[in-house]
Amino acid sequence: MQTHSKTPLCSYHYDALDRLVDCKLSEQESARRFYQKDRLATEINSTVQHSIMQHDDHLLAQQQRQTDAMETRLLATDQQRSVLSALNATTPRPITYTPYGHRPLASGLLSLLGFNGEWPDPVTGHYLLGNGYRAFNPVLMRFNSPDSWSPFGKGGMNAYAYCSGEPVNRYDSTGKSWRLVKANLKMISRMNEPLEVQSSRALLKKPSSGNMLNIQRVGEGAYSFEDIYKGKRRLNFEAHGEETAIDQTSRIGVNGELWSAERLWNSVKGKTNFEDFANIRIIACFSGNGGNSSFAAAFSKLSKTPTKGYIGEVPSAPLPEIMEKLFSAVKNQFPLEPYEFVNTFHHQAHYIRKAPIDRNTPHNFKPIKFTP
Repeated sequence: MQTHSKTPLCSYHYDALDRLVDCKLSEQESARRFYQKDRLATEINSTVQHSIMQHDDHLLAQQQRQTDAMETRLLATDQQRSVLSALNATTPRPITYTPYGHRPLASGLLSLLGFNGEWPDPVTGHYLLGNGYRAFNPVLMRFNSPDSWSPFGKGGMNAYAYCSGEPVNRYDSTGKSWRLVKANLKMISRMNEPLEVQSSRALLKKPSSGNMLNIQRVGEGAYSFEDIYKGKRRLNFEAHGEETAIDQTSRIGVNGELWSAERLWNSVKGKTNFEDFANIRIIACFSGNGGNSSFAAAFSKLSKTPTKGYIGEVPSAPLPEIMEKLFSAVKNQFPLEPYEFVNTFHHQAHYIRKAPIDRNTPHNFKPIKFTP
């Protein structure tokens, strides 16, 4: 009896983190894959190396190196990272997809990545989401295998469905659960609006207690925001405070310097109408140290507004350095004046941790309020 041996078209290898790291076509050299965090960054075979340039979640360009020759292609993408065009030194090459990511044969792919910024399998054209976890078939518009998180987890009732049947406003990079795109589009569209339009919308939108509104950068390491306290508008300033003795006036760190309450007041008094606020809060360590000579007390006299400060170290979030990263990221895309980071992001949560993380090191701070 004659036997028919079958030759595999492609073999796949995974690393200890269950990521696809090697893809070898029959009678061809294997292609090694390297990642930056969870994103494909480089693919290398015997003669050709492809590298993806990206910033955060944005695809920028692809570089191809073969022996001594090197070619760079700029990538144009949509909000879901789908590569829509690859521009080399001569001409742009547009790429089109169906809503579920199928690419007609006439629409050539000149980059490693395609629909939603994912790598298409060289044999089937399917997308191996989650760095090889599960294959998505853009022609059948479904996954080839069931989701291990279905039907009782985040995978949903249909174990084979892609984005619950809504690929335009949703995307799936893990093969396990989808995320919304619509909220990102709304935020981006508002970031492109003039500042006066953003400010008008913010005044009409009532903030809720515990959330930040009208976030503004005072200087490096310091920012302000509004919130609601006991049904009334409150102005907050957050920065790191200088440790002092209990009877000494503290300072806050701004632009690599130590600022007094008077210096902060001079920096913001022409940009803020303090009559609009019932209370002020200085969220900085030791801002209440020194009693009537403290930072918070001095600012209360200058602003003629009741002001709360803190004796000791106050644990709060987001920290000034976290906000600095946000300011820098937005400023790179949307050039603003240092104090004009107005309403670019709405209703970010802010909190002061009252319960310690470690019971052996309890919090040792006390809020204190001063009236002018």
